[in-house]
Parts: sequence; C-alpha cells; structure tokens
Amino acid sequence: MLFLRKNLFFLVIFITFLIFVFQNLDAAMNTLIERKRPSTSFSKSLAHYTMGIIYDNEMKSEDAIIEYKKALKFDPDTSYVHTRLAVDYLLTKKEDKTLEELGIAKSLDPTDAKPRFLSALIYTSQNKFVDAQKEYEQISRFDPDSIWALSSLADLFVLQEKMNEAAAIYEKLLEKEKNSSVLYFNLGVIYSKIGKIDQAIEKLKEALKINPDYLAAYIGLGVLHEMKKDLPEAIANFEKALSLDPLNIALYHHLGGVYYRAKRIDDAVGQYELLTKLNPKDIQAYIEWANIFLSQKKADEAVSVLEKALKLGLKDVDLFLALGYAYSIDEKNDEALKFYNMALEISVDDPRVHFYLGALYERRSQKEPAIKEFRNAIRLDPKFSDAYNYLGYMFAEDGVNLDEAILLIKKALELEPNNGAYIDSLGWAYFKKGMLDAALIELENAVKFEPNDATIRDHLKQVREKLKRAR
Repeated sequence: MLFLRKNLFFLVIFITFLIFVFQNLDAAMNTLIERKRPSTSFSKSLAHYTMGIIYDNEMKSEDAIIEYKKALKFDPDTSYVHTRLAVDYLLTKKEDKTLEELGIAKSLDPTDAKPRFLSALIYTSQNKFVDAQKEYEQISRFDPDSIWALSSLADLFVLQEKMNEAAAIYEKLLEKEKNSSVLYFNLGVIYSKIGKIDQAIEKLKEALKINPDYLAAYIGLGVLHEMKKDLPEAIANFEKALSLDPLNIALYHHLGGVYYRAKRIDDAVGQYELLTKLNPKDIQAYIEWANIFLSQKKADEAVSVLEKALKLGLKDVDLFLALGYAYSIDEKNDEALKFYNMALEISVDDPRVHFYLGALYERRSQKEPAIKEFRNAIRLDPKFSDAYNYLGYMFAEDGVNLDEAILLIKKALELEPNNGAYIDSLGWAYFKKGMLDAALIELENAVKFEPNDATIRDHLKQVREKLKRAR
C-alpha cells in the first residue's frame, strides 16, 4: 500500500470487496443471530440481510442496497448492515450516502475498524487528509496492534510527502513485524526519498535477508548505488535482478546505461544487442545502442545500428531524429535533412524536430531557415532552454540582434541557472556588445562550471586580452 494514489476509487472498490462483500456468509449471519431480537423482526431482518449478501456476491449492488435498507427497517441498530450498505453505495458512486451510513455504523459501534477504514480511504480520495488521519488514529486507539491502521497511516503520510512521519511509523511497524521484507523495502524507499541513502541501502539489504529473491529490492539497491556513483555495486544488483526476471525489458535498458557509464562498452553493446533480439521493435534500444557509438565519434557504426530498426519498417520521430543527428555528425547533411523532414512529417508540433532542423540549417549557414526553426521550437515549447541558448548564441556569434541575444540567453539561464555553456553564451554576447566587464564576470563564472571546455577558455582569453589593451 506504500504508493497510494490520490484517485483511490478503484483501490477502494478492490479493498472493500475483499473485506466486506466476499466475507464468509455464515460468519456474517452469526453476527445477527448472536443478538437477541423478537423472533419476527429478527427473522425478517436476517432474511433481507442474507439476500443482500447474495446480491453482493453476484455483483448486483443496487439490489443489495434495497435488501439492506429493508433489513434496517426491522433492525436499525445493526452497525454491520450499515457498513455493508455503505459499501454498496460506494460501488454505485454515491459517496455522500456512503459517508452517511459509515457515520451511523461508527456511532453504533465506535470500536469497529471496518467503517473507519473505509471512511479513511474515501477521505483520502477526496484529499481530506486530516479527516483520514483521524480515522486511522481512532482505529489505532481501539486496537494498538492494528498493522492495517499503522501502515495505512504511513501511506497517508507518503501521499502528503511527509516522509519523516511515514518513516517513524514504519520503524514502529518493524518492531511488531520483524520478519516482513515488504516493511523493510517500503522503509528503504522512504529513506531514499528523504535523502538518507545509507539507511535506505541498509533497509533494502534487510529485506533481502528475509527474502533473497526480492526483485524490487535488488532494483532499489541498484538505483541507490548508482546514485552514490558506486557503479560496480549498482551493476551487481541489476544483474541479480535480471537473473530473477530475465524478460524485464526495462532492466536491460537500465543495465546497458550503467555499463556504459562504468566504461564497460563491450558489455553495454552486448546488452543492447541482446535486447534488440528479445524485442526487435524496441526503438529506444537501437537509439541507446547508437548513442554509445556517437559518444565515441563513430557515426558510421551508429548509422548502421539505427538502420537495423529502419529495415524492420519501424517509423518513429525519435528514430528519425537519431538518424538525422548521426548523419549530421558524419557531415552528410543532405541525408540528415532527409530524416529530419521525415520526423517533421510524423510530428509537425514536436519542438525537438524544429530544434534539430535549426541546428542543421545553422551549420549549413542558412541563417533565415535556422532562425525560423528555432523560433518554432520556442513557440511549441516555451521552456526549451537549448533553443533559447542556441538562437541567442548564434546572434552573438554573428554580432547581430545582440539585445535580443542577451534576452534569449537570459531566458535559457532562468530555466537552467547553473549551465556553464549558457553562462558562456551570455558572456560572449556581452563581449560582442562591448560590455567587457560584464563579459569577464560571466565567463569567469562559466569556467567554474566547465573548467575543461576549450571554447569557454578561449572566450575568456579574448575578453582578458581586449580588456588589457583597453587599459
């Protein structure tokens, strides 16, 4: 129950059916039989109540409602019947009547957890978290050992991003349920969300001690070790997860990426080769595989990989963009333009397509088409920071529209304030505008973010030399 969603209607239906609708018929009847009633009223109430249960089992909620209401005419003080009636009102999407019946059930039997639990779920679905919390706390007051109440309260805190409160409850739960791998796993996830990575790793390892085949725990450990940049440990856990679930496509993707970051290039390539055999139509696998070659400046190998997907008849914007980019790296601009235009035919409103077209036109010194495409990209995605920066830097390089260039680059920096390349662009635009002191400040700042970037260092050198001559 850890990852409870805000829209809980279907989850409520599932849980309430499990708890109420399919309960043992004999046990339900005994609840009424144990209570002493005049024989005529009792028998009539029991008859309608029994019919209500039968209708519930047949998924006939409207008919069940009629029977429970008749039962309550003869025996209005039976909390259990009010609770069942509430369930059917919920299943027929009558939440107000559901809460009304649950309120009656709670007043008749304040210690019964079932109506309070259902009330809490409904309140949660309505984002009434305080009311839901009160219900779970009441259940815990009457039944301090209720695992359901504590775990549900923890889930409620998770839903509200109150991770510290959720963690505290899970620690209490583990005192009661020391052999629950699920509790250790959930607590590990919570600790990861509040940045306590070492504690998260510890809890996931505890989960694996109890359940050595806990797939999600291995995946979680892989992610956490990856966050710590401990790639060998990340790989070991992802490999174990894959051994438990050898058809998990997402794991192949992730492990391929980690192999690449660990500079295990052959293993990464092998991972994508295997992945494309398992799922030949996985376009993203071909793209990730090609990106390995592109990072090594091996454009021909990248094109070869991408054309494997093309030969299968796959048509996709990302595939065409990748092919266009690979050809552009290889300076085969006509081929690149062909694939970018194929991407445009599929999705004219994809800002990425216009951005790549703009970059290609700029490299071909076709300034007007380039400007048009960059503006299209920005129009379609007002938060496309690369498009703002590219257009602004292009203007700065050409020494034109410098005021607009500065505004464009500043917009890019609003979106990514710590991007060294963008800071360099702003410094360069200031330099071209003759604002040397401002240029020096920005370029010295850019070097802090990108100390090994030759272009930024060259820009800084030019600014310092011009300042020196000016003084």
